[in-house]
Formats: sequence, structure tokens, C-alpha cells
Amino acid sequence: MRRPLPSALLAATLLTSSMPAIAQESTDVAEMRAEIARLRAQLQALEARLGKVETSAAAPTSARASAPGAAPPAQVAAAAPAAETSIVWKGAPQFSNGKGLTFKPRGRLQLDTDVVTRPDGINGQTLGRAADVRRAFLGVEGTLGGGLGYRLEADFANGVTFTDTWLTYTTGPLTITLGNHKTFASLDEQTSDLETSLLERAAFTQAFGFERRLGLSATYARGDIMASVGAFSDDPETQGGALTDDSYSFDGRAIYMPRVAGTQLHFAGSLHYRALQDLTNTVRYRARPGARTTEFRFVDTGMFSAVSETGYGIEFAAIRGPFHVAAEGFWQQVDRPGNLPTPTFFGGYGEIGYIFAGGKTRSYSRGAFGSIKPTRGLDNGGSGAWQINVRYDWLDLNDKGVVGGKQRTLGTSLVWVPIEHVKFLADYLHLNMYDTPILAGGRSDYDADVVGLRAQYDF
Repeated sequence: MRRPLPSALLAATLLTSSMPAIAQESTDVAEMRAEIARLRAQLQALEARLGKVETSAAAPTSARASAPGAAPPAQVAAAAPAAETSIVWKGAPQFSNGKGLTFKPRGRLQLDTDVVTRPDGINGQTLGRAADVRRAFLGVEGTLGGGLGYRLEADFANGVTFTDTWLTYTTGPLTITLGNHKTFASLDEQTSDLETSLLERAAFTQAFGFERRLGLSATYARGDIMASVGAFSDDPETQGGALTDDSYSFDGRAIYMPRVAGTQLHFAGSLHYRALQDLTNTVRYRARPGARTTEFRFVDTGMFSAVSETGYGIEFAAIRGPFHVAAEGFWQQVDRPGNLPTPTFFGGYGEIGYIFAGGKTRSYSRGAFGSIKPTRGLDNGGSGAWQINVRYDWLDLNDKGVVGGKQRTLGTSLVWVPIEHVKFLADYLHLNMYDTPILAGGRSDYDADVVGLRAQYDF
């Protein structure tokens, strides 16, 4: 069927008029497609660059992972946290890297005030009332890995004096120590000065010169048995110093420390030999009256000639609940030159203590008394731990023509531990001296009294 002419003309006119719009639309679509193609090409180029960077970064890791002995990536990631430093509070922060390396600052401060009565007829300038910084220790300690340990410490009270300054090596039950450390004698001497029952140790520990010395020692400890031996030079802090004193000593101590039916027991014996090789070859034995704030001594042998000294001691202690008892005796024999007689001096003590409030027991470890820990300190709403002690002390420095005097001391103390690492101590001593060369108005037999107070903090 044929369309009419007007209709055909109209259709042709409409088709002709729409051609420019269709051409314009086709041009826009082509431009969009070209832009998309350019963006796609840029994206592909960027992906290619990123791929090259990842490949180059992964290559060293792959090489390390394939190297002999290298840990897989998962193991390396798991081991990383062990190398982080951890901090534990032990009175002061102790730092550890988890690989055997530790570091901890340490120190102590003891402030004393004492009153020492002056017997009639004695003009002791330092007797009476006095106060002193008894100890001001500051140092560091830690481990180096591989069984090695160290401590470096000095006392800054009244000058600078090295105290514990040593290196140790421990393997199993054996510990080797090299440096300035205590020799091996006396339970009272081995107990830290932070934990003594009275302000000062027994008189014989001071009279016979128990102190730290430079030396090399070995300690074996397994179960209930501990034994220590060492060779020591003289103390470099003594008068004259190491340059003028070539004296040396050998010391040993054996301990049996069983726990029987809830009671901690301590049995020990010690031996000491010292060869005197200084400029004068003399010794002097003397002791303060239980107070460090005075330089006066009521018993004193003065200097006398000697070739060597040999000492031997016995020790006993027991701890059961809040009770403890301790007793020691020590004999010091002096070999003199020529045909001079060989004197033997003696010192010892016996004590008993009781924690009557706020604490369970006095701790004990490796042949020495330890601290008293409050069950409820002031920081936990309690009153801390309270302990009372009574001690009888004896020192005899008279024998074979050497006259240093005899001193008997009856003492008691009250100890308060409000929180761990803080301690207050008060003691009272009554001393009786007789047959002493230090005369009081012509008398060799007289008495004196001592009252002492101490505040201390340690970390």
C-alpha cells in the first residue's frame, strides 16, 4: 500500500532535522569511551609499579627465610614480644628483657641517734648524745645472662666506701664470686644490717674485724647443705690501703639448715686464717659500746705484734612461728713473733626474739636471717609488724699478757615494721666492763648505759 505524498514528505523532513543531534550524541559517547580507556591504562600502569615495589621488598625477607638456621616469619613474629622490656616492682623497679638481662637500682638509708652515758672519771669527748647517718648505700645489681650476675654498691655516709662490688657466676648449685664481699664467719655478720635484732651486731664481729675484703670465693648450696670457701686480700679501705698491706686470709663456713616439724634449724661452723704481711705486722682488737655514733671504746687491746691469726666459730639458731633463738661463739687465736705466748680471745652472744603483733615469722635463707613482713601494713589499714628481742653479749680481750678488757652487755630492742622496706628500731643496753685498761677514776670495773633509735628505708 502506498503512503500519501504529504506523509512521506513529513517523515523525510523529521529525519533530516534529527541528524545533527544523533551525530552530536555519537561524538560524546566516543569521547567518554576514550577517557575511560585512558583511565584504565593509567590504573594498569599504577598496578604494575606497585607490583614491582612489593617484589623488591619481599626479596630480602625471602632470602633471610631461606638462609640456614633462619626462623620462619611466623616464629620471628612470635619471638618479638619476648625481647620487650618488662618492669617488676621490688622496692624499686627491676628491668628485664626476658633473655636473662636484668637491672635494678638498690640502696638503703639508716639514720641513728644514740645516748651513751659517761662513767665518772672518763673524759670521752664523743660520749653522750649524738646523731649520725649510719649508712647511705646506693648501687645497682642485676644479671648479664649465661649465669653471670653483678652488684656495684657504695656507702656515702661519712665519705665514700665501696661495699658489695662483685661479679658472680652461677651454674647449678655452685656460685663463684670475685670482688669485694663478706668473708665467711658468723650468723650475725652474714645477716644484712637491715635485719639485725639490735642497732649494732654482736661486739665480737667488730672486735675481730669481720668485714668485706677483696677476694675470690665459691659457694655450694643444695638442699639443707651450704658450704663456702674463699681466699681474700686485706680490706683496701683500711689504714695504709692495699699498697702497704700484703696480708691475706682464707675463710670457710659450713651450714646445715634442716626444717624439722615446722621449725627452721641452723647449725654452722666457720674457720679463719689470716697471715699478716703489712709494714708493722700488728693487730688491734676493740669494740664500740653498741652505738656507732661514738668513737670511744671501753675495751681495747691497743696495737700489739702478731704474725697471724686463726679464728673458729660455732653457730646455732631456730625459728618457729613468731619465735626465734640464736647463739654464737667465736675464738680468735693470735700467733706472735719469737717466743711470745699465743693469746686466745673470745666473743659470743645469745638472743631470743618474739613477733607479738602484725607478723608471722622472721624469714631465713642461705644461712642468714631475713626480713619480717607485716601481715597488714599501714598501707593496707593495719599497724605493721612488731617484734621484741633480748640479747646477752660477751667479749673477753684478756689473755696471755694482752689486756684489752672484758665487756658484758644485756640489751633489749623493740622493732616496728610499718610497711615493707621501712623499719624503726629502738634499743637499750646496759654494759658492764671489768679488768679493762680503760680506767674510770682509777677503777677498771664500771658500768655504762646506751639508748639508741634508728629509722631506715631500703629499696
